Amino acid sequence: MVRKLWNYHASYLGEAGANGQVPSWFRMDEEVGKGDLISEASFTEGVAVSCHRFVWEQKPWKVTRLPGVRDLFAAMLAIRSQPLHDGDRLLLTIFPDQNPYLVDLRVEGREILRIGERKITSVRFRIGIQTVATTGPEIGRLAPHKKFRSGRVWMSDDARRLPLRAEVDVFIGSVFAELAKVSPPL
Repeated sequence: MVRKLWNYHASYLGEAGANGQVPSWFRMDEEVGKGDLISEASFTEGVAVSCHRFVWEQKPWKVTRLPGVRDLFAAMLAIRSQPLHDGDRLLLTIFPDQNPYLVDLRVEGREILRIGERKITSVRFRIGIQTVATTGPEIGRLAPHKKFRSGRVWMSDDARRLPLRAEVDVFIGSVFAELAKVSPPL
Protein backbone atom coordinates (compact mmCIF):
# COMPACT_ATOMS: atom_id res chain seq x y z
CA MET A 1 0.00 0.00 0.00
CA VAL A 2 2.71 2.47 1.01
CA ARG A 3 4.76 1.69 -2.14
CA LYS A 4 1.77 2.78 -4.29
CA LEU A 5 1.39 6.05 -2.39
CA TRP A 6 5.10 6.82 -2.19
CA ASN A 7 7.17 4.94 -4.73
CA TYR A 8 10.64 4.95 -3.20
CA HIS A 9 13.41 2.38 -2.86
CA ALA A 10 17.06 3.07 -2.05
CA SER A 11 20.29 1.09 -1.93
CA TYR A 12 23.24 2.60 -0.03
CA LEU A 13 26.86 1.51 -0.12
CA GLY A 14 29.52 3.35 1.86
CA GLU A 15 32.90 3.05 3.49
CA ALA A 16 34.53 4.85 6.41
CA GLY A 17 36.99 4.33 9.25
CA ALA A 18 35.91 2.09 12.14
CA ASN A 19 34.77 5.02 14.31
CA GLY A 20 33.46 7.19 11.48
CA GLN A 21 36.73 8.84 10.57
CA VAL A 22 37.21 10.31 7.10
CA PRO A 23 38.16 9.77 4.35
CA SER A 24 34.99 7.99 3.40
CA TRP A 25 32.67 7.65 0.43
CA PHE A 26 29.15 6.54 -0.49
CA ARG A 27 26.94 5.72 -3.45
CA MET A 28 23.17 5.68 -3.18
CA ASP A 29 20.90 4.39 -5.94
CA GLU A 30 17.29 5.50 -5.60
CA GLU A 31 14.15 4.52 -7.47
CA VAL A 32 11.55 7.29 -7.38
CA GLY A 33 8.41 8.05 -9.37
CA LYS A 34 10.31 10.34 -11.80
CA GLY A 35 13.10 7.80 -12.52
CA ASP A 36 16.34 6.47 -11.11
CA LEU A 37 18.67 8.76 -9.13
CA ILE A 38 22.33 8.35 -8.26
CA SER A 39 24.04 10.16 -5.40
CA GLU A 40 27.79 9.80 -5.00
CA ALA A 41 30.21 11.56 -2.70
CA SER A 42 33.70 11.26 -1.30
CA PHE A 43 34.89 12.96 1.87
CA THR A 44 38.20 14.21 3.17
CA GLU A 45 38.67 16.32 6.29
CA GLY A 46 36.20 19.22 5.96
CA VAL A 47 35.32 18.65 2.27
CA ALA A 48 32.58 16.74 0.45
CA VAL A 49 32.80 16.23 -3.32
CA SER A 50 29.39 15.10 -4.56
CA CYS A 51 27.02 14.61 -7.47
CA HIS A 52 23.26 13.98 -7.23
CA ARG A 53 21.54 13.32 -10.56
CA PHE A 54 19.05 11.28 -12.55
CA VAL A 55 20.85 8.48 -14.40
CA TRP A 56 20.33 10.20 -17.78
CA GLU A 57 21.69 13.58 -16.62
CA GLN A 58 25.22 14.87 -16.96
CA LYS A 59 25.81 17.09 -13.94
CA PRO A 60 29.05 18.54 -12.59
CA TRP A 61 30.51 17.44 -9.28
CA LYS A 62 30.04 19.93 -6.45
CA VAL A 63 32.59 20.79 -3.75
CA THR A 64 31.18 21.61 -0.29
CA ARG A 65 33.56 22.79 2.43
CA LEU A 66 32.33 22.20 5.98
CA PRO A 67 34.29 21.32 9.13
CA GLY A 68 33.65 17.80 10.38
CA VAL A 69 31.37 16.83 7.47
CA ARG A 70 30.51 13.11 7.21
CA ASP A 71 28.21 10.96 5.15
CA LEU A 72 25.31 9.13 6.81
CA PHE A 73 27.26 5.88 7.25
CA ALA A 74 30.36 7.52 8.77
CA ALA A 75 28.11 9.57 11.07
CA MET A 76 26.41 6.40 12.31
CA LEU A 77 29.82 4.85 13.04
CA ALA A 78 30.92 8.00 14.89
CA ILE A 79 27.75 7.96 17.02
CA ARG A 80 28.06 4.30 17.94
CA SER A 81 31.69 4.81 19.02
CA GLN A 82 30.60 7.23 21.79
CA PRO A 83 29.83 6.18 25.40
CA LEU A 84 26.21 7.49 25.04
CA HIS A 85 25.23 8.37 28.59
CA ASP A 86 21.72 9.60 29.35
CA GLY A 87 21.54 13.33 28.61
CA ASP A 88 24.54 13.33 26.21
CA ARG A 89 24.31 15.62 23.19
CA LEU A 90 26.05 15.02 19.87
CA LEU A 91 26.21 17.63 17.08
CA LEU A 92 27.19 16.27 13.66
CA THR A 93 27.42 17.82 10.21
CA ILE A 94 25.93 15.14 7.95
CA PHE A 95 25.81 15.06 4.18
CA PRO A 96 23.27 12.31 3.34
CA ASP A 97 22.80 12.91 -0.40
CA GLN A 98 23.00 16.42 -1.84
CA ASN A 99 22.73 18.96 1.00
CA PRO A 100 24.41 19.12 4.42
CA TYR A 101 22.50 19.22 7.69
CA LEU A 102 23.44 19.92 11.28
CA VAL A 103 22.02 17.02 13.27
CA ASP A 104 21.48 17.44 17.01
CA LEU A 105 21.16 14.09 18.80
CA ARG A 106 20.23 13.87 22.48
CA VAL A 107 20.37 10.63 24.42
CA GLU A 108 16.98 10.44 26.15
CA GLY A 109 17.59 7.16 27.96
CA ARG A 110 17.30 3.40 27.69
CA GLU A 111 14.20 1.36 26.97
CA ILE A 112 13.14 -2.10 25.88
CA LEU A 113 12.14 -2.14 22.20
CA ARG A 114 10.27 -4.98 20.54
CA ILE A 115 11.72 -5.88 17.12
CA GLY A 116 9.85 -8.84 15.63
CA GLU A 117 9.67 -11.45 18.38
CA ARG A 118 12.66 -10.09 20.32
CA LYS A 119 12.84 -7.60 23.16
CA ILE A 120 16.03 -5.55 22.87
CA THR A 121 17.51 -3.01 25.28
CA SER A 122 18.04 0.16 23.28
CA VAL A 123 19.36 3.71 23.51
CA ARG A 124 16.72 6.27 22.57
CA PHE A 125 17.72 9.53 20.86
CA ARG A 126 15.75 12.67 20.11
CA ILE A 127 16.75 14.25 16.79
CA GLY A 128 16.79 17.86 15.63
CA ILE A 129 17.84 18.80 12.08
CA GLN A 130 18.77 22.16 10.54
CA THR A 131 19.88 22.86 6.98
CA VAL A 132 23.30 24.40 6.38
CA ALA A 133 23.63 27.03 3.62
CA THR A 134 26.61 26.23 1.37
CA THR A 135 26.47 29.07 -1.18
CA GLY A 136 25.83 32.79 -1.46
CA PRO A 137 25.85 35.41 1.29
CA GLU A 138 24.17 33.02 3.77
CA ILE A 139 27.01 30.47 3.61
CA GLY A 140 27.42 28.62 6.90
CA ARG A 141 24.09 29.83 8.29
CA LEU A 142 21.59 27.42 9.80
CA ALA A 143 17.89 27.34 8.97
CA PRO A 144 15.03 25.08 10.04
CA HIS A 145 14.53 22.05 7.80
CA LYS A 146 11.46 22.71 5.65
CA LYS A 147 10.04 19.16 5.82
CA PHE A 148 11.40 17.65 9.05
CA ARG A 149 9.57 18.45 12.30
CA SER A 150 11.02 16.03 14.91
CA GLY A 151 12.35 12.53 15.23
CA ARG A 152 13.40 9.65 17.41
CA VAL A 153 15.95 6.89 16.82
CA TRP A 154 16.68 3.71 18.76
CA MET A 155 20.04 1.93 18.69
CA SER A 156 20.80 -1.41 20.36
CA ASP A 157 22.53 -0.91 23.71
CA ASP A 158 25.13 -3.62 23.18
CA ALA A 159 28.55 -3.99 21.57
CA ARG A 160 27.06 -3.92 18.04
CA ARG A 161 25.07 -0.68 18.51
CA LEU A 162 22.80 -1.42 15.56
CA PRO A 163 20.16 1.10 14.43
CA LEU A 164 16.84 -0.56 15.28
CA ARG A 165 14.07 1.93 14.60
CA ALA A 166 13.61 5.50 13.40
CA GLU A 167 10.44 7.61 13.59
CA VAL A 168 10.17 11.06 12.05
CA ASP A 169 7.43 13.64 11.99
CA VAL A 170 7.45 15.39 8.62
CA PHE A 171 5.26 17.95 6.87
CA ILE A 172 2.80 15.26 5.65
CA GLY A 173 2.59 13.19 8.87
CA SER A 174 4.79 10.54 10.44
CA VAL A 175 6.92 7.77 8.94
CA PHE A 176 9.06 5.05 10.47
CA ALA A 177 11.64 2.46 9.52
CA GLU A 178 12.53 -0.62 11.50
CA LEU A 179 15.31 -3.19 11.25
CA ALA A 180 13.88 -6.25 9.51
CA LYS A 181 16.88 -8.57 9.33
CA VAL A 182 20.49 -8.68 10.44
CA SER A 183 23.14 -11.32 10.02
CA PRO A 184 24.28 -12.73 12.36
CA PRO A 185 20.93 -12.45 14.21
CA LEU A 186 20.48 -10.30 17.30
